[in-house]
Amino acid sequence: MMPESQPAPEPLYWSHRAEQELENAQRAKHPAAVKAHYLLAGYYLDRLYGPDSDANGTDSKG
Repeated sequence: MMPESQPAPEPLYWSHRAEQELENAQRAKHPAAVKAHYLLAGYYLDRLYGPDSDANGTDSKG
């Protein structure tokens, strides 16, 4: 039996996660950790504002 698919997170979720990762990057001591947090923040912002999203951060595929 396949699990039911969960609805996509709200745009506010992606925004909040990106902000958290930017804060984590600023607090990180090791350069690799800083880079990892900035990469994660970028991925979250891509989910919010990437090519498959409209200006409101919602999926434009319909």
